Amino acid sequence: MSVSSEPPLEPLLFQRRAQPAVWGGRALAEQLGVASETDEPIGETWELSDLPGAETRVRGGAFDGCLLHELLAERADEILGESRAGRDGRFPLLVKFIEARQDLSVQVHPRDGDLGLTVPGKTEAWYFLPDCTPEARVIAGLKPGAAVEAFARDAASRAVLDHLRETRVHSGDCLLIQAGTPHSIRAGAVLLEVQQSSDVTLRMYDWDRVGLDGQPREIHVDQALQVIDFAASAPEVVRASFPPSDPPPLARIAPLASCEFFRLHEVRLTGAADHDPEGFARVLVVVDGSGTVSGPSGEAKPLRFGDTILLPARLGATAFEPGPRGLHLIEAVAL
Repeated sequence: MSVSSEPPLEPLLFQRRAQPAVWGGRALAEQLGVASETDEPIGETWELSDLPGAETRVRGGAFDGCLLHELLAERADEILGESRAGRDGRFPLLVKFIEARQDLSVQVHPRDGDLGLTVPGKTEAWYFLPDCTPEARVIAGLKPGAAVEAFARDAASRAVLDHLRETRVHSGDCLLIQAGTPHSIRAGAVLLEVQQSSDVTLRMYDWDRVGLDGQPREIHVDQALQVIDFAASAPEVVRASFPPSDPPPLARIAPLASCEFFRLHEVRLTGAADHDPEGFARVLVVVDGSGTVSGPSGEAKPLRFGDTILLPARLGATAFEPGPRGLHLIEAVAL
């Protein structure tokens, strides 16, 4: 599809992709309206992706059905602006929801260039949703004093848990998981993940189970040990902090996480507000409430839970109008 002669860009929404996983569930996928021809558990829904072979398509508007990569190929400056493109000119971020009904493997993601890989590394941020169970926990980082030799000895067995820090999580918590940090999302956690555009995972321990095909999943202990940052401190939970105000402003925004690849903000709207991308590609995800978004053309697009909106960097002012319960979004700014 050629897009060079198409109308000006607008706020872009996307068709999601369901990703089956042995540790997944069905509740989140059903809430998001994901259709499936099988009863396989759905671990992730990819809301915005430019990963080769797993690209998401624009939903609605003038560019309905167009792959994000097709738009980038011809209108990169309009979309990315000052944001850095990913490898091969791809969009640099991937956005997904995760539902863990079982524990995910104990794993680690490489940094850019680790192991001689030609694909990007994977730093990610987690924002936890109200559907988390009261017992929801995650493993994130090493306990203080964890020894390399002892960790290596135990990495492929349940004993690896003795070296890792486990944290209870609640709705509204955020964790930044830098590449090189060993981690696991445990059963009961439901979250939004913003990450570098990469799907490289190095598993160490997979809870002695088999995959959807009935076979043990691949383990990568040797490679994982090469990329773990044993000197790094375990990440800390962060929650948005909004300064008190009486009456509160109609639009509130607070920082959640920042790294060299993206910044993450929590946005709460109780009244109409304009939002200018200010030269950077911005992705906003509805995590509660409803409303509409309108670009320079004035066309209002309805928003509900799970909708993911890409604001092209050169779009200009974009109008958000919350519904009766307000509009609660997580914003990722691609750097």
